[in-house]
Amino acid sequence: MTLSNVCLAFEGEAGERIAALEDVSLELSGGVCGLMGQTGSGKTTLLEVMAGLLPPDSGRVLVDGADASRGEGERRLASSVGLVFQIPERQFFEATVEREVCCGLVARGASPGEARLSASEALGLMGLSLSELAERSPFALSGGQRRRVAIASVLALRPELLLLDEPTAGLDPSSRAACLAAVRAAAASGATVVMASHDANALAAVADRVVVLEGGRLTLDGPARAVLGDAALMRAHGLEASCAARAASALRRAGVRVEGAPLDATELARAIAAGRGRA
Repeated sequence: MTLSNVCLAFEGEAGERIAALEDVSLELSGGVCGLMGQTGSGKTTLLEVMAGLLPPDSGRVLVDGADASRGEGERRLASSVGLVFQIPERQFFEATVEREVCCGLVARGASPGEARLSASEALGLMGLSLSELAERSPFALSGGQRRRVAIASVLALRPELLLLDEPTAGLDPSSRAACLAAVRAAAASGATVVMASHDANALAAVADRVVVLEGGRLTLDGPARAVLGDAALMRAHGLEASCAARAASALRRAGVRVEGAPLDATELARAIAAGRGRA
């Protein structure tokens, strides 16, 4: 997908136009792209533009070179994108978990048996059992379960472009780990993943690249290690770095030599050991 000079504004309460996205250009092709920014920076709006839910006021969204707003490009977008909303209930409309996860598959031509098998596999990736949840209402589940069912319903479709809005929010550690593993698996299978998150630790575990939005503008775009591993850079953009990056920064201020840009605890330990070896 290619976004070229995308702009979008909403009407405020007093009738004024409030810019949500300003001149955003972005090329997406494989891997996991982390999308960061403070609340109100435009992350959710950008995901909804990518998904075709919001048409830009100006600029273009291209899918395989075709304009996503019409004709072949619109059809390609509809068949290739999967969006998981920040609030899972907003995408539920079936009475049971089984019907919820299967509905998209059946709509695309899968037989009931094929749909149920794919639904079971997708729920399993998220640490859930179809046999246990099949007849339960998705609206009656816990917050964490609702989020995992929402993710599974999109993963089951195997989208070429997977858009995730704060997918790890509210998840316990084991569910969070399952979610991140599913993100890595989707990217390994060839999907392009865009994951909006405030959680630098989660993005450090999966992202290849990180882009930052500020006031609807794209202000930073770089390799995940160069962005997430630089605590000072993150602070300059009003964001909190990963725990490992913040610890490395604190250790350096205390006079400890830390090599490279560690993204997790294991890398931090190795970086400290490497620094001692060079001392």
